[in-house]
Formats: sequence, C-alpha cells, structure tokens
Amino acid sequence: MRPIPPSLCFTLIAALGCAPSTVASNLDAAAPDAAQEAATPDAPAALDADAPAPDASLPQDAPVTPDAPTPDDAPPATRDLSAAGPHRVAVWTGAIPGTQGDARVFYPMTAGAERYPLVAFAHGFQLAVNNYDRLLTHVASWGYVVASVSYPGSILSVDHRNVPAALSAARRAFASGGPSGSPAAMRADATRAVAMGHSLGGKGAIMAVLTDADFDACLALDPVDDNPSPLGRVTEATPSIAPERMDGLRRPLGLFGATQSRCTSLGQSCAPEASDYRRFAAAAPTTVPITVWPLRDFGHMSFVDPGCGFTCNACAAGSAPLDSRLAALRALSVAFLERYARDDASVQTYLDGAERASLAAAGVLWNGMAATLPACR
Repeated sequence: MRPIPPSLCFTLIAALGCAPSTVASNLDAAAPDAAQEAATPDAPAALDADAPAPDASLPQDAPVTPDAPTPDDAPPATRDLSAAGPHRVAVWTGAIPGTQGDARVFYPMTAGAERYPLVAFAHGFQLAVNNYDRLLTHVASWGYVVASVSYPGSILSVDHRNVPAALSAARRAFASGGPSGSPAAMRADATRAVAMGHSLGGKGAIMAVLTDADFDACLALDPVDDNPSPLGRVTEATPSIAPERMDGLRRPLGLFGATQSRCTSLGQSCAPEASDYRRFAAAAPTTVPITVWPLRDFGHMSFVDPGCGFTCNACAAGSAPLDSRLAALRALSVAFLERYARDDASVQTYLDGAERASLAAAGVLWNGMAATLPACR
C-alpha cells in the first residue's frame, strides 16, 4: 500500500486502531470455500476448503481418509486445481521463534507418514496472519504445510527486512523439527520450501529468496516495491529492490497482479504502476523462470478474506462478483507450487499454456493490452 495521508491516518489510529494484531478476518462473510473453527495453540481446528464446517464428530487431529484421489494418483487432466484438494486441513496457532506473535499453520490431516512441502507466508501491511485463511486453507488441501507468520511493525514504522527474516525463521523452525508443540512439525518437508506473501509480504517473500538459498521458489501476490508507511521513503530499512537487487534472483518467481491496484482510493494508490508487480518482472534475470498473472478487474485487497475492516477499504476494489478471479487465484497458486515444490511439469499449462490462455480469453486474466485495461471507478 502507498502512504495514507498523515492527517487521515492519525484520525483513524485514534478512532479505529490499525495495528496488525487488531485486524481480524470475518469468515462468516467469506465465500463458501472458506470455513474454519477457532484454534488455540493446544488444539488445532479442522478445516475443509469447500465444506461449510468441519465434522464435529471427528477428533480434531484424527486421520481422515480422502474421498478424492491424491494428486499423485489423479491424471493431470482430471484435476480441477480451483476446487478443494484431497486433504482435510487442520490449523494450529502458536509461536514460531523469530516471528512476531502467533503464527497460523495449516496442514493436511491425511493418515500416514508423508511429509508435505512447506509454504512460508507473510501478510500485507497492516494486515494479520488470519486475513488469508480462505486461500491458505485451499493450498493446504492440496498437500502443503502453510505457515502464515507475522513480523514487527506499526502503521508509522515497519522495517521491510523483518519480513524476509520472519519467513526464513519459519523455514528454519520446520527444518529443525519445530515449532514446539505443533502437530504440523512432523508433516512438513522444509527441504521443499516456497516463500509466499501479499503486498509488503510479497515484496518480503522476494527479498527472502534473494537472501535465503534454501527457498526453492517465490510466489508473490501483488507485491509493491514501496514504503507503505504514511511517512514512508526509501531507506536502508525500507529499500527499493526492483531493479536494484533483482539481478540476484536465482529461483523461479510467480507474480500475481491486480489491474485495479493502480487506481486511487482515499487519495492513494495501493500499488502504483511505478512500483507494482510489473516492475519486479521487468527487473528479473531472463535466465530465471518468471510467471506473471494479472487478474483483471481485481483489487489489491481482493486477495484478502472479506471482513478485514478499514484496511481493505483503503484500496480501490475490483468489480464484483469476483468468483472467476478467485477461482483462478486458487488454481494458479496451486499450479505454481506443484510445478516448483513438487517438480510436476503437468501443470505447466497453467503457467504459460492452454489453461492460462483460456483464462485470458475469458477475461479473467488481463491480456496486457491497454484497450482491455478496466477503467478506474
């Protein structure tokens, strides 16, 4: 997000409180594919990416036999990556050393000793670990352990270096057999790890793969190479990395964009064209696989669960209903992870083949032509 005018910001701090710990998602208002129960550090809650609610008759950590074939068993053509995967999902909430506050860890509950690739996720500026449950539950249902972590910062000051530091800390914790007390610890395979994030968290995910060679890839949701603080400017703590540092990229990079992010709301643009996803793509080395998906008529905060309050209203929105674009977000996120965390070449069609072309033809993805760019409202 770009700077909010200081006078507006100070008023909102006093009236609403903008600190990340106070922002909560409203799953009751979310789409049907997001359902959860409250979780505590000692009792993981069962989640299902499509069901209206977990089965209360099952123990929360009980093995569940999938009703659908596993990704390895199913022929690639039969897999609808936008639909919930074959795994029942649980969530654990607790501390991970090196991160701020409690993390939320989503993991498959399927019986057996299989370990699943790790996704370390960082939220956007003034958001929180529980603002992305809808998408992260979906990812976990396809056989991933997803750790949504936080980092220090306030509306007036956030050190961008803390974001990649938190992502790397989460990866190291799982690589060392932790975090302590988490049932997900024995389900994660941290030798297959992807950094992922939204907005400032997306920039932080890119910073993480630039400095932590143990990440295999990066998936960034509408990253912004900017300082979102109202008093923001480029400093050592809030650096610009595109183009300055992108020549050091050695890992595959997936970039989601949102065409309405450039539009202004409350006097600001949350992802200005001079610092949006295209800036990262243009600065990346040509020798590294780069995939770009601009979601058409989609807002910067459309990646976030509904009900996040003023923070979500601070950015220009896309045009509802968003169902087709949210389905594409789910499918393309899983496809990228399958390709680079599991080396599954059958999903390449979502990256640069027929599946991607069909989404562009349907108007779900922007085709890059100025004449088809939705107008700001």
